[in-house]
This record gives sequence, structure tokens and C-alpha cells, in this order.
Amino acid sequence: MTRGYSLEQDLRFLINNPKYSDIEILCEDEKKLYGCRVILAARSEKSYETQIFFPKINSTEMEIVLEYIYTGSVKEESLTKDNIIETFY
Repeated sequence: MTRGYSLEQDLRFLINNPKYSDIEILCEDEKKLYGCRVILAARSEKSYETQIFFPKINSTEMEIVLEYIYTGSVKEESLTKDNIIETFY
């Protein structure tokens, strides 16, 4: 991926990227995801914490949510018939 090509592409690079993260997102399957507080602050009220726990959302679904938060869209290949209902419920 070439940086600087488009804002959406650059923001996708930051999704779940521990190198540039300053917040941990813990999911029901105990997998830890990473986020950028500044991006989450623009899109959510939960960004003031350094760790957020979502006990009813698994990490696969949370990655789809993060993709939408960061870019305003979700790649079609990210969605399956199994995860689409759980993700958007």
C-alpha cells in the first residue's frame, strides 16, 4: 500500500495498527485491537479512555466497526452473511 495516495487508504493503514495506536480495544474473544484516540474522538464519546472493553462484540466484528469509524465505509469483502447481522446489530 502506498501512503499518500488517498485519505481513505491512509486511514485504513491505521486500523488496528499497534505502532501508531494509543488505545486498546478488548473484545469478547479476548483479542486485543488497537486504535488512535484522535480518530475515535472525532467519531465516538468513548475515546478519553486508554482501554475500552466490549464484552459482547468479537474482534472480527469490531474490526469491521473500526473500518467504518476510520473510513466511513466498509469493503464489501469484509462482510459475510455470518457477520453482517452481528456487526450492525
